[in-house]
Amino acid sequence: MLSRLFSWLTGQQIEPTIRQTNLRVLRIPGDGSPPHLVQLNTIESDDNIDCCQRHIPDFRPYWGDGEGFQWRDIIGMEVRDQQAAPELNGVYFGWKSFALHLMPLSKHTGFCGDAFFAKSPLWEHDDNGAVYEDVPVAFLGSSLLETALEKLHDR
Repeated sequence: MLSRLFSWLTGQQIEPTIRQTNLRVLRIPGDGSPPHLVQLNTIESDDNIDCCQRHIPDFRPYWGDGEGFQWRDIIGMEVRDQQAAPELNGVYFGWKSFALHLMPLSKHTGFCGDAFFAKSPLWEHDDNGAVYEDVPVAFLGSSLLETALEKLHDR
């Protein structure tokens, strides 16, 4: 919170600290190309809506360093009892940017720019914040993806 106030008062952009936590997240491109899995490091997040995570995947290569990244929203969706594919069980966090003036509106998702999903074991945190694990490939073809997109869209 204080870093955002300092940034606003001084006009200086404060760079978040990059953590070497590399994880596989789901990227849903805003240009309508197929969703796919990408590897991202995480960065510290102490001054935004997702500050309780303490670190989040680094979306800046896709959203830019400024408002596209700063103006983001997050949802959490708990998935349990997936007997046919137990690797899908966990908590999925979805992010979208609402920097309408910076990124084109996707005809496919209704979001501006790309949307992303990361996975965590059921509501786990450690001393460093959120605990993440790779999004399973099975999430791509599951009905859970559509449910998660609807939830992110309604946010």
